[in-house]
Amino acid sequence: CVKRRPSSSLSLFTLDKLPSFFSAGDPSKNVEKAVVLKNNIRSLSVGTSNGITASESTRSQINDLAKQLEAINPTRKLSSSPKLDGSWKLVYTSNEGSSAGKLGPFVGKVEQLIQLEEEDDPIYINYVRLGGGSVEGALTASWDVLSNDKWQVNFEKIRFEIFGIKLVEKDLNATGVWRKTYLDDDFRILYAAGDKNTVKENIYILSTQ
Repeated sequence: CVKRRPSSSLSLFTLDKLPSFFSAGDPSKNVEKAVVLKNNIRSLSVGTSNGITASESTRSQINDLAKQLEAINPTRKLSSSPKLDGSWKLVYTSNEGSSAGKLGPFVGKVEQLIQLEEEDDPIYINYVRLGGGSVEGALTASWDVLSNDKWQVNFEKIRFEIFGIKLVEKDLNATGVWRKTYLDDDFRILYAAGDKNTVKENIYILSTQ
């Protein structure tokens, strides 16, 4: 049974406390608003094991903050923007399995590496690391752009190592659909479903910080 984290007692900005001069039509004001919203999400996510132990109250607050960010998304082509390039750390997810970094009874740090340098062969690797990297899982994938805000992700291979020694490596034959809703220079929000016919989506919030 997963023990839920009590509702956060952190002093957070709420929507009614955001300065009244924020305007949906003013890019500079939206940047300031986004900073507040992103910091609140990061603060709420601390100590939740990537969201696995978050209380229902914390989950609700994070979902609300995410919706507010999505409303001021600054990036039009979410599926092909060069802002995707880089190393992204998982801040929060509603997924409670391996995609959240759960390996057995342990929860590791999750990192997504996206490299767009090679246009014909871009790189995607999802890492889960425990013990400062002494245990590492790596999931490699490619993707097809379905629209300005959707990828079909094609999972290709998974590998597990301990102290740099490969224990398991196997090919995969699975796909998922990622719906992207927010992207800026240091923050991403997406919703992932198992395949085109899966209705349920899990939110993933990632940051370069």
